[in-house]
Amino acid sequence: MRELLAKYDRPVPRYTSYPTAPHFKENPGQGYYRGLLKAIPENQSVSLYIHIPFCRHLCLYCGCNTKVVDHQAPVREYLGVVQQEIALAAAAIGRRQKVSHIHFGGGTPNFAAAEDLGRLLEVIGQKFTLAADLVIAMEMDPRILNREQTQALVKLGVNRVSLGVQDFQPDVQQAVNRIQPYEHVRDCVGWLREAGVNSINFDMIYGLPLQTPAKIHDNMEKLKQLKPDRVALFGYAHVPWFKEHQKKLEAHHLPDAFERFEMAELARRDLMTSGYVPVGIDHFALPGDALARALKAKRLHRNFQGYTADHEQTLIAFGQTSISQYGSAYVQNTDRNREYKDRVSNGEFPVVKSCPLSPEDIYRRTVIESVMCYGEVDLLAMDDAQQWADMAWEAALPALAGFAADGLVKLGDMDVTVTPLGRVFTRLIASAFDAYLPQAGQGAGVPRHARAV
Repeated sequence: MRELLAKYDRPVPRYTSYPTAPHFKENPGQGYYRGLLKAIPENQSVSLYIHIPFCRHLCLYCGCNTKVVDHQAPVREYLGVVQQEIALAAAAIGRRQKVSHIHFGGGTPNFAAAEDLGRLLEVIGQKFTLAADLVIAMEMDPRILNREQTQALVKLGVNRVSLGVQDFQPDVQQAVNRIQPYEHVRDCVGWLREAGVNSINFDMIYGLPLQTPAKIHDNMEKLKQLKPDRVALFGYAHVPWFKEHQKKLEAHHLPDAFERFEMAELARRDLMTSGYVPVGIDHFALPGDALARALKAKRLHRNFQGYTADHEQTLIAFGQTSISQYGSAYVQNTDRNREYKDRVSNGEFPVVKSCPLSPEDIYRRTVIESVMCYGEVDLLAMDDAQQWADMAWEAALPALAGFAADGLVKLGDMDVTVTPLGRVFTRLIASAFDAYLPQAGQGAGVPRHARAV
């Protein structure tokens, strides 16, 4: 494994989209984006994503687009602009489109006041038709969660929660500037269960400074006591060229590739021993959870929120930096706060990048998603296989043959199965089908992606 890591642990995308965000280039016009919204089929439900880019504290491992503030005024003002953007989208659609999922991400969505979030949800309810079984998911920072806020958010309809736990060790928490005692996280879980939330996810990270296998094992033991329904186990992405504050972590020992591998494998074994089903490359779920059921039924998907049981084809995203997904394109909003406010206030969509999808892109996206979700793909079983399979297979074969020689995959006539040895390199194996990656200058200049392990 040390030899394999030395050979293959290089920057590759996480494939929460294909093509990936660095390849979003075209600056879409207002008419183009209105056309995407208007073209959503009337009988199709959609998902909504709301990005809230505010936090009370800066976590030194963070790679997200956030702004640290210590009061509610800018958050309240921002959410007012988001309401205007929602109204613009609804007007372009021209009807009350049905919504099945709403996801609040960040940043720290629960930093916003419940009454402000309530006004935003009220606008969504006025402009869209909400499904009877609507899922409202929210990412939450346990440090600022209390019983009163929990009850207020659940009253608004929040029924799925992802807690940013990351690590339970005091010294690790101190190093990354995210101090949240185990006892408080335990209380948060209790408040959520008490309020009726029956789907709780823990975000956990390996590869942080000062982490060791023993500490990872202790994290898993503590997690087991709280028994979240899902666990997202992410490798820390050290990208100081992109997020300068991460350089502060270099004052501590950062685990190398083999240490990261050991930690990930230990956590995986501990979670499976505790009854969790592995989902994709880095998620785990209890057997009765919707994510585990989607895996079993071959209805698992991967989008900008990671692995999901949400099967809607359209994701309309609101807020700065957010990325919408349509059947034929991705579209991204500006990351500049002032530009976002000014354009929306002037009745314009704040879109600055787009990526129209060709039929080949859509085919390759399906192939890559299958590898990422199930660790296997049959190129001839994909839609439009006859037109694109031969070309995709021929282009990928040199890389796949190398992986096969090292025991990472098994190759059939035109199918690939990731082996247990190759599982840790799944992202790299999926990249064999990425027609854009060779053009990204990997190995030269500034890398665009986190390392494979």
